[in-house]
Amino acid sequence: MRLEMNELRRWWRAARAAGAAVGLAAGLCALPAVAQPVAPGEAPVAAPVPSPSPVAAGAVATTWSLPLSRFTGDTAPLRVQGVQGELRLSLPMPALLSPSEVVLELVGTASQALINSSQVAVELNGRVVAQQRLAGQSALRLSVALPVSLLHEGYNEVRLAFAQHYHERCEYPMAPELWTQIDPVASRFVVRAAPRAVPLRLDRLDELFDKRSWDEAPLVPVFTAAAPDAGVLSALSLVAQGIGQRYDYLPVRVGSARLPARLEAVAEALPPGARGGVAVGTLAQMAPMLAGVPLPAGGAPVAVLRRLPGDEGRFLLVLAAQDAAGLEQIARAFAMPRMPWPDKPWATVSQLRMPPLGSVTGAAASLRPATQAFPLSAQGFRTVTLAGMGGSGGASVRFWNPAWQGRVQVRVHAAYAAGMAPQSALNVVANGTMHGSIPLDNPAGGVYDNYAVTVPAGALRPGWNTLTLQPNLVPRNNGGECQAFFPGNLAVTVYEDTTLQTFGGSPLQRPDLGLLAYSGRPMPDVPVGVGMAVQLTDAQDATVGAGLTLLSKLAQVFRGPLLRTQLTVGAAQGVTNHVWVGPVGGLPDAVRRAAGLDAQGGLDVPVPLIQTSDVPVREGQVLLALRDQVDAFGAAPGTLSAQAAVAPALQGRSAAVTTLDKGEPVTVFTALDAAALEAGMRQLVGHGAWSQLKGSVALWRAGEEPLQTVTPDDAPFTAYSLRGGLGLWISQYPWWALSFLLVLLGSVVWLLRTSLARYRRRHLPAQPARRHDDKA
Repeated sequence: MRLEMNELRRWWRAARAAGAAVGLAAGLCALPAVAQPVAPGEAPVAAPVPSPSPVAAGAVATTWSLPLSRFTGDTAPLRVQGVQGELRLSLPMPALLSPSEVVLELVGTASQALINSSQVAVELNGRVVAQQRLAGQSALRLSVALPVSLLHEGYNEVRLAFAQHYHERCEYPMAPELWTQIDPVASRFVVRAAPRAVPLRLDRLDELFDKRSWDEAPLVPVFTAAAPDAGVLSALSLVAQGIGQRYDYLPVRVGSARLPARLEAVAEALPPGARGGVAVGTLAQMAPMLAGVPLPAGGAPVAVLRRLPGDEGRFLLVLAAQDAAGLEQIARAFAMPRMPWPDKPWATVSQLRMPPLGSVTGAAASLRPATQAFPLSAQGFRTVTLAGMGGSGGASVRFWNPAWQGRVQVRVHAAYAAGMAPQSALNVVANGTMHGSIPLDNPAGGVYDNYAVTVPAGALRPGWNTLTLQPNLVPRNNGGECQAFFPGNLAVTVYEDTTLQTFGGSPLQRPDLGLLAYSGRPMPDVPVGVGMAVQLTDAQDATVGAGLTLLSKLAQVFRGPLLRTQLTVGAAQGVTNHVWVGPVGGLPDAVRRAAGLDAQGGLDVPVPLIQTSDVPVREGQVLLALRDQVDAFGAAPGTLSAQAAVAPALQGRSAAVTTLDKGEPVTVFTALDAAALEAGMRQLVGHGAWSQLKGSVALWRAGEEPLQTVTPDDAPFTAYSLRGGLGLWISQYPWWALSFLLVLLGSVVWLLRTSLARYRRRHLPAQPARRHDDKA
């Protein structure tokens, strides 16, 4: 009995000691975080302080299922061909999540010809973490646990290295039976993670609005104390742009809502899944949200970051000032992408001097090269080496074509390795079509400093185009019949000073939704942001939310803040690029008429039936009549359209319409009611829907992916400039053109002889006549 009592006492003392340790650890969670280094090969030692980003109190781990198609941007199968290949994936790791388990699940199909030596190796950030045989895996299923210790905040590289064989020796490395196919929809990352505590530092705002988020379309509410007036709307426009820029390529949804009376109630007002929100208003309106913050006297515009009581993993960013001018100033500071915020939970911006409008427009004009030639580095391209038989898929860059029927010349600067077969080449592909091939046929390797390839006008489209330099690298020996096979020297480098030169073309003559989707403006000559206004029909939360979501997307498209763009209720002054957002019944009558809409949601638009590029040529023309004929080429090709009036065209759908009204572009985003418009706008800013915008009219229903568009696809803009028209006339009537050229040359010779003879008679002394029998 005494022995049992002694054991009980020892157990009780141990339990008390353990309880004290637990209490001490809980108390230390509130202390500043200090990272504890661990020597290589040693096990981590329990530290007296937590990790730099402790898991938020009360946080519950959540499991995410992330298909590979989200990271590849395509649902098409991923195929690995040949004896050696690889697939590279990028797993984003948000800053405010602490992963506890990450599993890569691969689903696909492997060739039945693969033998036992065939395998796939999985690498995480350069470390091999798993290997799997491919032989006998016709229905490939692979589950790999990725070590959490190798993951880091940001983008983690996952590489799948394939070694595929159909014979132990003397195999052909590019045999058609050497393949593996991965299904990017069924394959996925399964991640279990818990939220981390929000860092109370304004210099880490990018972690609050994190583009590495696993949410496909993050939702960020913007709170105001009352329905926003004109002063608050100007600030909200800038706040939406700041949110959109930080999320970068993620389609973000911005909502408008009323601010609760207490900070403790903000968590309940946040939408499901939202980590935080932004509160905008005067210092008096934001006083309950700023309680306990030691702000300086004077009432300077201030930005304050607060954790929500009871949930350290959620936040509220408060932007406040004494008046509307100060509120716009602090919001503008938030919209600036490289603002040097302090490593503190609050900061004031007492002064913010913006450049004058003239310098803004001058800087925009200076971006247009005088020679219409620019290096690929101006489009963000960097020097890259493409290696291996597949050339890593090639190198692509997007470039802007501001005209219709213009052509582009690519002047390639490249170097390639020695020892490749003469069949090797670097193909120049524009918008998926090959237009030239650069031979890489010198056995000793070589360099091309300025190899020119012309992309014809018909291969380009107005707006953004994609240029791809696609290598086809072939080894000297193919490995068959037991020959040596050396793929290590298959490499070509494309330099960033490769140049694009544009020639000719006619400027676009009317707005297009496709240009708005790719550049933030409906026409190429309309300044971005300057003279632009997003005009709301009313101040309902749903209408304001739709406008803020659109502004956020336009800032992402433009790749910068639209600081000169207005956000107003009703018409704005000094506007040359009008964007209207609101229910169709609230649009001004003049705007509805210009867009072909009526108050009941009916649509009246021209629908193209026939288009022609034929140019009438009258017989028997003379030199003076040719000018009239050439001038006719400046007109658009003939189009036959039917005027279709459809009602109710907007029944349950949203619409985007763009047109010219008195020479100024007008773009309308509308639906029958504000709620349907907000839902439609949140779907429109997604990757798939936004990229489908084109033409003059787009219709879509919330929850459905395809858009219905009305656009004349064949020749939507003016097709022929003076040079293009004259070239077409010459190609249609070559004999007339030759005759005209001979007459023109004869006229020039006659005019020159006549002028020289007249000059000699007037300015030179008369020469005595010489006899034929005179001696020299």
